[in-house]
Amino acid sequence: MFPRPSMKLLRKLSEKAVEITGCGLAGGLSLNFVGEKEMAAVNEAFVGHSGPTDVICFDYRESKSVLPDDNDGDTVEVEIVICPAVARREAQKRALPYAREVALYLAHGLLHAAGEDDLQPELKRKMRRREKKTMNELEKLFSFEDIFPEPVLTGDNTR
Repeated sequence: MFPRPSMKLLRKLSEKAVEITGCGLAGGLSLNFVGEKEMAAVNEAFVGHSGPTDVICFDYRESKSVLPDDNDGDTVEVEIVICPAVARREAQKRALPYAREVALYLAHGLLHAAGEDDLQPELKRKMRRREKKTMNELEKLFSFEDIFPEPVLTGDNTR
């Protein structure tokens, strides 16, 4: 089972990550942590890829029909969907802490919201450099383990 993140610390981490990435959020950021089945469904429906993925970012600022003209700051401008099960698996593969991997997915999503693209090799290298810089700055300010507790290993950790 994946424990709920510390909401107070997650809010602070998110605010600082928004600032560092320069993604220009004036309104709301929605973070959704979903299981592999739900992530696979989102990935298929919106990206056209099969299976679960690590993180997907939806930037609603690009669609004028979604955001009202009188944005009061409560409107969700960017939604980031993260799959903790994929984070745990990827962290294990690379011998990295689970909490750092989840924080990386937040940074990655916000960099997409800042206009970064990782589909072409040169753009991907640029985005990876920005990810590294963002993570280095965030690691100076936060203990990711305090925000994202280690998953409790059970027979079924796909939730």
